[in-house]
Amino acid sequence: MKKILLTVMLVLTAGLLLPGGAQAQCNPDPAPNSGFELGLGQSYCIKVCPGLVTFTLVGSFSGEEAAPVLTTVAGCNATNTDCDVNCTPVDPPHIFTLGGGHFYANPTWYGGWNDCLEIVFHWVHDPGYWEIQIFSFCQGCFCLTFEDQLAAELSDISAVAGDQMVQIDWTTASESDVAHFNVLRNNEKIAEVPATNTVTGHSYRWTDASLINGVTYTYTLETVNMDGSTEFLGATAATPNAPGQGVVSEYALYQNYPNPFNPETSIRFDLVEASNVSLRIYNLIGQEVATLVNGTQSAGSHVVNFDASNLTTGMYIYRLEAGEFSATRKMMLIK
Repeated sequence: MKKILLTVMLVLTAGLLLPGGAQAQCNPDPAPNSGFELGLGQSYCIKVCPGLVTFTLVGSFSGEEAAPVLTTVAGCNATNTDCDVNCTPVDPPHIFTLGGGHFYANPTWYGGWNDCLEIVFHWVHDPGYWEIQIFSFCQGCFCLTFEDQLAAELSDISAVAGDQMVQIDWTTASESDVAHFNVLRNNEKIAEVPATNTVTGHSYRWTDASLINGVTYTYTLETVNMDGSTEFLGATAATPNAPGQGVVSEYALYQNYPNPFNPETSIRFDLVEASNVSLRIYNLIGQEVATLVNGTQSAGSHVVNFDASNLTTGMYIYRLEAGEFSATRKMMLIK
């Protein structure tokens, strides 16, 4: 956190010290205080400079329960986005979860961030609209699409492969008027999972057994709403393997399960090679409240249990550092 804050100060200071002509070369779009509105189903090429851009999302229906679904793509090239502008691409965050961001940490906001950008959006009660805020440390552009407003907002989905089986975990950030979830394997429905319809979301787990080792399976998750309509939520893939045959191909930190939790939950992470690992828990003001791992861990998948009996209800952040890799996620403790 201190490193990020220092980066922001340096970026903003550098901007203030630039000559007038150099500053004018970077003009954010949409411009500040322009009253720009992005409609449901529309795409827009967002041009960012170091600083803040704020605008409004306008949907077919609105309300705090109808969380927007946003997709982002680096650059604005018409061949791979819905935007057609010639500009320098920047890579935006692609996953948005309840709890806000680093600088805009709020349990009722949605957010995502990386080393270049932080994007948060939240419901403004008076007069009543969704507002999006983009804070940039970089200069360039990305394509933003206001895809949908769902009764259930997906926070995370992952697939863990085992011997002739795949375990599907997903977490919603919010739910309302959802009858159940459909799980599809290779575009064929294989399961229905009842929904909890909790405002703060819920964690789910379903296991697909009797599979063939070495074959890659693609899983799609969709909601079936109370009115009978279905909506796509997310997709993932995994390849079952016999014991000892599975190989971790990339570093990863997964969403804890269950989430929300009380008082115990588990956190899974993958290591490509043996690494000096730190896994720590923080509250929303950056104070460390627990250290789960601090030392060398072997390559492969790891699961660590966390008991929060001594903590109070609220949002917490867990951060993994392993060599050059680092990742951060949020979890909700409800007592």
